[in-house]
Amino acid sequence: MKKLLALAIITVMIFALAIPAMAYNITITAPKGTPVIDGVKDDAYGDFINFDYIDNSDGAGGKIAVAWDDDNIYCFVEVYDTTPFHDNATDWQTDNVEFFFDWNNHKAEGDITNHDEPFWQARIHSAPGENEYGITAHANNVWYPDNGFDAIKFVIVPIGAADLSGGYIIEAAFPRSAVEGGMTLTEGKVLGFDATISDAHDDDERYSTGFFFNHSDYDMPSDMWTNPSALKALLVLGAAKAPAAVVDDPPAPADDVVVDVPAVQPPAAKTGDSMIMLIVLVTALAGAFVITKRIKN
Repeated sequence: MKKLLALAIITVMIFALAIPAMAYNITITAPKGTPVIDGVKDDAYGDFINFDYIDNSDGAGGKIAVAWDDDNIYCFVEVYDTTPFHDNATDWQTDNVEFFFDWNNHKAEGDITNHDEPFWQARIHSAPGENEYGITAHANNVWYPDNGFDAIKFVIVPIGAADLSGGYIIEAAFPRSAVEGGMTLTEGKVLGFDATISDAHDDDERYSTGFFFNHSDYDMPSDMWTNPSALKALLVLGAAKAPAAVVDDPPAPADDVVVDVPAVQPPAAKTGDSMIMLIVLVTALAGAFVITKRIKN
């Protein structure tokens, strides 16, 4: 009995220790559909997933939704950044969103130059700065513009003010045709995936970085750009959304319709009820007669 108890305790401890590791991954299901790349979230996208910041509590946050079709993976990101900055001489220290794709989810560590394990990092800047950044990215360590990323379509739309002080939207289509060696997108396929929001305030460094969850409880995966095994999300290509049900409006009531409401008549007394009342009355009178007679005697 003691051995069984000890085994149970050990099992519970192992499971408890495994919970943080299990919670480390986030699964994002992307429905199949073809949104228009215009900065407006179409119904084709899945649900939003929130980003959480690290480094500074007032850093930029945001949320992302994903969709896919036979030719592209689509990402729609809203970024809540009130401190636009684009003029750092180092591209990653400007406001941008980074997207990471481990296309076969093989999580290969170390050498990312192996084109049999296609791996992308695509950094889309919120606005061109002094260095005219648009995309800075690599596919298996081949840097833009020599990696086919010209095929990525994207738009940047301000949220509110034109100077991006109210934040911005990035919507992008990442084509599978640009993947080295070719790539087929099918329902049920799983990709290693991650995305980050970079918030820069000045020339010194990133002010904060937004991830899918708060990394403060974990070791920050600072080597995601060279290590596919550090990606903390799984992207599942799901089925198309079911069409929304069409509900017909009820017909409007006709005007000037007079409805006669019959008068409500009280219910007639039931024969059974009358008989019961008569028996009760007779019994009561008989009892009163007996009591009266006893008093007289």
